[in-house]
Amino acid sequence: MTSQRQPLTVGTMFGHYRLDRLIGRGGMGEVYQAYDMRKRRTVAIKVLLEKLAQDDGYRERFQREADAAARLREPHVIPIHDYGEIDGRLYIDMRLVDGASLPSVLRTKGPMAPAEAVAVIRQIATALDAAHAEGLIHRDVKPDNILLTPDGFAYLVDFGIAHSSADHRLTTHGAVIGSFSYMAPERFRAEPTTPAVDVYSLACVLYECLTGARPYPGTTDAEIISSHLFEPVPRASMIRPSVTPALDTVIARGMAKSVRERFSVASELAAAAQAALTSAGATTERRTQRSVSPEPATGVQDAVPDRTSNATGGMDNSRSTGLLEVEDAGHPEAQTTDSRPTGDRSTDGAKTGAAAPARRRRILVALILTVAAITAAGAGFGAWKLLGDRTGTAVADATALRDADIDLLKIIAQTGRKRSTCLHEQPDTSTTVAVIFCPDNPAASEPAARYMRFRSLDALRDYYNVLLRTFQAKNCPGDPAGSDGPSIRDGKEIGRKACIANRAETPTAPKPSLLMTDETQLALAFYIWPTPSDEPLRDYMSKFTGSQFLTKEAARDPDYFTREDYAVFGRLANDFGPANCSHLPPPGGAVTAYIMCSTPAEYPSALFFRLPDRQSADALYRADVGVLGGHVCGDGGGTDDAWRKAGTEVGRLFCFVDNDPDIGPRTCLLAVHDDAHLIAQFCTLAPDNPMPGPKTEAQLLNWFDKHFG
Repeated sequence: MTSQRQPLTVGTMFGHYRLDRLIGRGGMGEVYQAYDMRKRRTVAIKVLLEKLAQDDGYRERFQREADAAARLREPHVIPIHDYGEIDGRLYIDMRLVDGASLPSVLRTKGPMAPAEAVAVIRQIATALDAAHAEGLIHRDVKPDNILLTPDGFAYLVDFGIAHSSADHRLTTHGAVIGSFSYMAPERFRAEPTTPAVDVYSLACVLYECLTGARPYPGTTDAEIISSHLFEPVPRASMIRPSVTPALDTVIARGMAKSVRERFSVASELAAAAQAALTSAGATTERRTQRSVSPEPATGVQDAVPDRTSNATGGMDNSRSTGLLEVEDAGHPEAQTTDSRPTGDRSTDGAKTGAAAPARRRRILVALILTVAAITAAGAGFGAWKLLGDRTGTAVADATALRDADIDLLKIIAQTGRKRSTCLHEQPDTSTTVAVIFCPDNPAASEPAARYMRFRSLDALRDYYNVLLRTFQAKNCPGDPAGSDGPSIRDGKEIGRKACIANRAETPTAPKPSLLMTDETQLALAFYIWPTPSDEPLRDYMSKFTGSQFLTKEAARDPDYFTREDYAVFGRLANDFGPANCSHLPPPGGAVTAYIMCSTPAEYPSALFFRLPDRQSADALYRADVGVLGGHVCGDGGGTDDAWRKAGTEVGRLFCFVDNDPDIGPRTCLLAVHDDAHLIAQFCTLAPDNPMPGPKTEAQLLNWFDKHFG
């Protein structure tokens, strides 16, 4: 174990940097003013906590994302001079800026004049647009991360490395970075992070510049989160009369609960704010002229922006949170909105006021669960996140899969390996064509794995033999004696395989690993389980073709699903979906969808079929009862039984014995749902399978009753 080093102190040396002044300290490290002895210049250096450098995954993300951030050349982004590791600590060397943080400016001088506030927003918007164009999302835009020079030049700084413990934020290592007071609603719903989260935060900053207050000044995290999710967007003009309703409209759209209602890019928000200033000036001039005009004042109302008109993006989108109204969340056409602007709800005041405490109580548990979920999701270096397209299309950034990676992904047999769950790694172009890493996927009971494709058979064999020697591999249980064994498919040897006690990361607690090659595909897989107790899982997987690659003929796009497939997912619980299921070609006849799913550890295997109507589903079910020799699950009397849900019959079901040629006899349950036109098949695990899923007919029936009864 690496010993903990003494904390850094002012006046000491950190590599070739002399630490002259502590600028800030937070949950992930410290920021110093330092003097670079080599290049003879004063810099700002951020030094991360020592434990972060000991995390190989974090080190990799740090390298990748710091490199991407260093490439930004937008004037309003603090330039990164250098980054790396010194004495077991990761660091970033940046330009030292002579400026004050935006909060200190607001505390000293009070709220900004609208023109001054918009000038700051315009500058930060250009920095965000540049970052977004590079596939980077800041995720922690807030006043503390904006520096202003004496002449009003604004910088976007601090990508989440050095944090103030006084902020409402998630600072635990491995957590999503961001300050609750400026965090977009979708962040609390654990939805995909897009540039829209930065647009939302920038609108919050605009509000604070104009008013000197945060948009939702709650006293607890739960209150702040609840406000972002459900409360109307506040109007700055209610606090400062000098703020025009036109700027209220800009803020309302920038802070819209729904991403679809928000400005698409940061510069669009800034341009709208600038236009609001111009329109406000024109309105003021017209008001002055009309006040001395002999004309009747009937036209004055037309010149004043109407506070009761519909403000774009200012709708109450509380129903689209995804936390309460689950059915509406997936169907935009089912969501309802109030066409009145967010700040004008006087007619509903009594009703809203009475319902608010109850609503907050209802969402409290959901908030706790949501925050727990997003804190469990890993964050990248600082507050940057590499942008992934929500449709699954690869984006040209450091981790997005390339064409060669996707070709490799198509021959991976594991169902839970997707574009969204696997990362590109830079191949050695002299020997390899593609290298991808896929973290473990508990929803599909799949371990972490690295997959590689080689340029030649010699390169594959050389690399495999190096791994055998490096890890002192051995033959897997059931294989011939030796350092490895054959990988067999259809009675023919297609490659080699070996079992490994992987001590590379944890010497005292070796991780069970499986090495598998397919020489026909020039491919190699290296599976890694997390703890020594997982060795039975590795040994079991080594016996079956599930650890092998697919043939060229069986290759499939793991992210391809038809409209009919999605109709199936719409009727299933969250345990079955695109993340752990795959489309299969329908087997013919009237079947319109055929889906195979890998499942969590305590689940049976699963297949789903969809038919066009109830008559077709019932006909196929009846044929299966006869062909498969169905019997009533549990007691064997009769051929099938009623499928009841909450006491109401929703379909029929039966059990049968399936003689699987790979794993031996097993019991399967087949059920048809009358209204969904859906047939589901679940099968027990083999008796020697170390997974805790059902292994007997009684256990299978109990599982079905629990999840579908």
